[in-house]
Amino acid sequence: MAHILVIDDDTGVQQMLRLMLERGGHTVAVAGRGQEGLDTLRAESFDLVVCDVMMPDMDGYEVTRQIRADPQRKDVLVLVLTARGQLVDQASALEAGADAHLTKPVNPQQLNDQIAKMIAAGRPAQVASAASGRVIVCLGLRGGVGATTLAANLGALFIRAKRRVCLVDLSPAAGHLALHFRLRSSPNWADLPPAPDPQTLGSCLVKHETGLFALASPPRPMRHSLAGPTFETALTGLRTIFSEIVIDAAPVLDDPTLIALQSAAAAIVVLTPEVASVHTVTGTLPALAENSIADGKTRLVLNHVTSEANLPQAAVEKALNRALDAVVPYDRAQLAAMMQGAPLALSQPASPLVNAVGQFAAKL
Repeated sequence: MAHILVIDDDTGVQQMLRLMLERGGHTVAVAGRGQEGLDTLRAESFDLVVCDVMMPDMDGYEVTRQIRADPQRKDVLVLVLTARGQLVDQASALEAGADAHLTKPVNPQQLNDQIAKMIAAGRPAQVASAASGRVIVCLGLRGGVGATTLAANLGALFIRAKRRVCLVDLSPAAGHLALHFRLRSSPNWADLPPAPDPQTLGSCLVKHETGLFALASPPRPMRHSLAGPTFETALTGLRTIFSEIVIDAAPVLDDPTLIALQSAAAAIVVLTPEVASVHTVTGTLPALAENSIADGKTRLVLNHVTSEANLPQAAVEKALNRALDAVVPYDRAQLAAMMQGAPLALSQPASPLVNAVGQFAAKL
């Protein structure tokens, strides 16, 4: 069992946590202030620290930062407890360097299960606050090819797989990604300050009932795209919170789209089986290469948005001089899914469209 330090200024909470942990088989020491906790931690060896956020003199986030800055104690596991369970609290805890975050009140089973999980996993070699979330970009430089539909269904598939998911709509022209989930488009990225911190970033996200979050596009067309430096800071913050960030890129290679593509693990270029769409992609691929988007991260997805295809798959591949990575079939239920605000990956998970997108997602 573990040797655990509890840091909380409320003596009643201290004793309650001590009792819970001792009944779980752990040995426990307590401290009532942040500095007292740091001094105790330096005086003896602990496996894990359970730290409250709201304390006088020094809050739990600063305690965590100081633990991570101490070469002798930086690998101690830290569990942050807070009275609020908002996304901004999780973001602040992770950014400070915590390994996990729980919302008070906690019950004995929840607390001991979380601690057992943390001890079993240990501390990762990478700092917990590092921006490690995977970025996937859906790009369609010709309108109507279904890039937004693909992004929505990828996000829905990831949330079904119990991932932490955030969708981002970079369109400056009243994008529709939030509409796919019947989410409001306020707040949105136009509300971001120039250098968003975790609190302001979290306040600009909207949440779906499944647990999926979205950074929506403004409901009215904007004269300018989201500023590149602002988006770069926001994306770094999102990557510390979420395991999957799916971006519906603007239909132009503006600054935020290029930043997204350069950060992406996969850049999905979406096209339809018709001449104009294929022509656009023949120009898109060299443009991506010119902007240092590695060819190895580019994926081509042929999306059927109607029941008839003007060009066969072989003709599309010949024109592009490369094989397609996925073909998504036409599904007449897609229109109803959009109107209902429920992507097919949530409302009809056995549909051919979802099956094709799921097989593609498994290879990303």
